[in-house]
Amino acid sequence: MKKHILLLLLIICTLRVGAIPPPEKYENRRYGFSYAGSLGYSFSKVDVRHSEKASSLLGLGGMFRFHVFVKQNVHLQFGLEILSQKCKFNTYYFADGYSLLYDRSFGYTHRLRTYEMYIPVIARFGTNPQESAAPSAFYLLIGYAPKVFLGSTAIVTQNETGKDVWGGSSELTFENWFINEQMGNVLMTGIGLDKRMGSENKFLSFELMFRYNLSRYIYRGNYNTNELLIKNSCLTLQVGYRFQ
Repeated sequence: MKKHILLLLLIICTLRVGAIPPPEKYENRRYGFSYAGSLGYSFSKVDVRHSEKASSLLGLGGMFRFHVFVKQNVHLQFGLEILSQKCKFNTYYFADGYSLLYDRSFGYTHRLRTYEMYIPVIARFGTNPQESAAPSAFYLLIGYAPKVFLGSTAIVTQNETGKDVWGGSSELTFENWFINEQMGNVLMTGIGLDKRMGSENKFLSFELMFRYNLSRYIYRGNYNTNELLIKNSCLTLQVGYRFQ
C-alpha cells in the first residue's frame, strides 16, 4: 500500500513539475515569431476653421514580428504591420456645382478610409526576469515605425439631400514627410500579456498599442476639391500567437 502511495505522489510531482517548463529548457532560445489581428480606433483632429470635428470609426489590421531575445524578459522586435483606419467629418466639397465659398456651412460629409503599412522596431520589457518559466508574462512596449500610405478611399455625401455625390480614391501626403510624401514617422507604446499554452513554449498574446503620428497628413478629396490637414493617432487591440 505504501509503495502505491509513493508511486502516486511521484506521478503527481512529475506532472506538477512538467506543467511549467524549467528555465533551462528555453534559456538558450535566441529568437521567435508572432502574428496577430487587430481592431483599431482612430483619433483624428482636423482644422476646425475648415471642417467640423472628426468622428472616429473602427478599423482593422494585422501584423507579423520577428523577436530577438536579448534576455528572458527583454525582446527586440522587427515587424511588418498593415492597418486600415476610418474617420468621417463635415467640410466643403469644391467640385463644380457644389461648395462655392468658405462660408463655414460644411454641408458635405466625407467618410475617409486609409490603408497603411508600418515597419516597426519595438523594445519589449517583461516585468518578470524569470519569464521563460512563467505561465504568463506581462510586458511594456515602446518603439518607432515609418508609416507608408498604401492608398485611401473616400465617399462624399451631400447632407441636405442625403445623396452620395462622389466616391473613389484620394491622395494623402504628409505635411512633414520622411523619404517621400507618402511616408511619415510614428511613435508607438503599449502593454501586453502573453499566456502560455499548456507546457509548450507557445503563447496567446494580447496587446494594447497606441500609435502617435508626428506629422499631420493632407487630405485632398476628389482631385484637389479639398485640402484639409488631419492630425492622427490610433489605439489598437491586438490578439495573436507567439512561438519560438
